[in-house]
Amino acid sequence: MPGSASYMLECLVDGEISDRISVADRGLQYGDGLFETIAVHSGQPRLWQGHMDRLSAGCERLGLIPPPQAVLLRELQTVSAGQGSCVVKIIVTRGISARGYASGSPAEVNRLVISYPWPEVRKEWATTGMRAKICDLRLGIQPAFAGIKHLNRLEQVMARAEWRDPEIHEGILLDREDHVISGVASNIFLVFGDRILTPRLDRCGVRGILRSAILAAFREQCEQRRIMLDMIPDADEVFLSSTVRGVFPVTRIENWEYDAGPVTRRVQEWLNGQ
Repeated sequence: MPGSASYMLECLVDGEISDRISVADRGLQYGDGLFETIAVHSGQPRLWQGHMDRLSAGCERLGLIPPPQAVLLRELQTVSAGQGSCVVKIIVTRGISARGYASGSPAEVNRLVISYPWPEVRKEWATTGMRAKICDLRLGIQPAFAGIKHLNRLEQVMARAEWRDPEIHEGILLDREDHVISGVASNIFLVFGDRILTPRLDRCGVRGILRSAILAAFREQCEQRRIMLDMIPDADEVFLSSTVRGVFPVTRIENWEYDAGPVTRRVQEWLNGQ
């Protein structure tokens, strides 16, 4: 892959060292597949079982045969060997087929396991917070794909293209009915008093692995519900979650300002203790 050597450390394609796939691969042709992005520290993947559970659920939804977890773990450890911290992306596709949408009977997937350097995340975001904007792009509503991390991320690509201001760190995505769904590359939580609200993701959006862990750890405080755009200005706190970035307070969305408050700090403390 020309131009990739400066940031990609190693890639395994179906267990072999390579950076090439067939032009007939359905992941390339149609976005027919799934992926997981995993934080790895000293060879240990963070929230591994959550990623594998989501990948398995996605494979079932798309009619794919998931790779064995033991194989994926071995390949993750291979591409991350010798690195303190890195990000490993696992991609599974339906493989190669003739031209056309028909995919035939379920078959073994093609798999790519790729390591990337740990990204430079500004440490002050965790304390002083991030700034976000409301994206103009609206997510399509498609319950058949809601929650899973399928390969078609064109909505996120176009949403991220909406800003170049380095002071804006994330975009907030709404659906076509102006329900708040997520960040472009994160999940969103709104705090009202001691209550933590996060959008229901049964019609679009990705059920983040860290999001699921937060919901489990703070189940007495958390509620999944429809969140309208007009609820954002009234929130006491807003924070974002991502398996790579962690938990970050949002201190400004458009002209609405927030404090990095005590609920967000408790969630951060919980995550740091994991």
